[in-house]
Amino acid sequence: MRAHKPSSISHAARAGLSLLLVFMTCAVGTAQAVKTNDAQVFVFVGVSVVPMDRERLVENQTVVVRDGRIVEVGPAGKTKVPAGAVQIDGRGKFLMPGLADMHAHLFPGDGTANDLASQQLILYLANGVTTVRNMIGAPAHVRLRDRVKEGKLLGPTVFTAGPPFTGKDAVSPEVAEQMVAAQKQAGYDFLKMHEGLQPDVYAAIVAAARKAGIPFAGHVTATVGLPRALAARQASIEHLDGYLQALVPENSPVPPPPSQVVLGPVLEQIDERRLPALARQTRDAGVYNTPTLALFKIVVSSDDASEFSKWPELRYVPAKMRDGFAKQKAAINANEAPAADRKRYVELRDHVVKALYDAGAKLLVGPDSPQLFLVPGFGTHREMAAMVEAGLTPYAVLQAATRNAAEYLGTAGEVGTIEAGKRADLVLLDANPLQTVANTSRIAGVMVRGRWLPKAELERMLEEIAAADR
Repeated sequence: MRAHKPSSISHAARAGLSLLLVFMTCAVGTAQAVKTNDAQVFVFVGVSVVPMDRERLVENQTVVVRDGRIVEVGPAGKTKVPAGAVQIDGRGKFLMPGLADMHAHLFPGDGTANDLASQQLILYLANGVTTVRNMIGAPAHVRLRDRVKEGKLLGPTVFTAGPPFTGKDAVSPEVAEQMVAAQKQAGYDFLKMHEGLQPDVYAAIVAAARKAGIPFAGHVTATVGLPRALAARQASIEHLDGYLQALVPENSPVPPPPSQVVLGPVLEQIDERRLPALARQTRDAGVYNTPTLALFKIVVSSDDASEFSKWPELRYVPAKMRDGFAKQKAAINANEAPAADRKRYVELRDHVVKALYDAGAKLLVGPDSPQLFLVPGFGTHREMAAMVEAGLTPYAVLQAATRNAAEYLGTAGEVGTIEAGKRADLVLLDANPLQTVANTSRIAGVMVRGRWLPKAELERMLEEIAAADR
């Protein structure tokens, strides 16, 4: 995320970077090696299935998983349970596809002993997240991704960007083209657009990325602008970058600020009548959005850091990071904007999300954790709740967190819905998520690539993280 006022949030951003460095040095415990379940066949019996192919609930089903794949889904009593299979009692429970966190920041590490990245992966799994998109990467993340894929490390499937493209690094079209080629060669999954890119450099990245066959996603800064990003069909836009600026008429007496947090007199110039057309343009361009609503609600909240510090999931991050979050929020609040401005800013972002959804533009779920009290995995659920608060139905948010992510990543043939042939990335819940997304936190167990992790095992792993000497 980028700053809206140099005197406050810029300082906070610098503090956030320091937090990353602190957290990187605070490894908790040892890496989780993958242990193969004794039986390769699992059966969920009598479970209600939320298949996510459309908005529906299919009750009293038997779901058979063999060697990491769903091989059969059918009515209980009519679907044969293979001999020797491990039976999981699904009565009164709900089975849905694993969640995808599409805006995460993984710490450097490849899952070796005392490696924090592997612990972060456990936090995701404990929250039902079976796919993660890492938005800023390094060579260690390629190794981490590959170790998970090869079954050498327990964790969600990882997709990772390389180092970000910024105006300080991509200083010319020629340099940008070289950076694209280098990241493609290094094996990164996509390119991360970031701060300060000039239009000619952005155009060079787009052309080189298309030639290399690698997607590009990320920020849309004022130097690029939303129209250019939509025209380029940038795979995804993070933080709703550029949307509020695009709602300010060209003849406005108050020009739109170049920042993500839009406050002050320009709010009166925003014309929401422009929003439906802008949402349709987004849909027609095939551009996805990861709104990060929860993060920016925290940014502009008047609540003191002590209120956020009460969140129970903060016990899973080091004390130094908790303290850093508190200092970061205090720095932001020191230059607090009027309450009416902050309320209007949150409302506008919510309206953008609702308009995008209503127009058929695709949304993704990602909180940008770990940042400002948002803990990996737990932050995913807070972001889902924020999207419901913006006016989306629980099903729409679940769609963003499952099927949309799979379609975006090109893995819809593997994950995102529950049907025969799909990889067994599943979450078993104690309550119906179609009623409220809060029920996605009521986890009875998680299956990742066919490995079953019951609630007791997930809780044990979480306690190991919380109890670590950090």
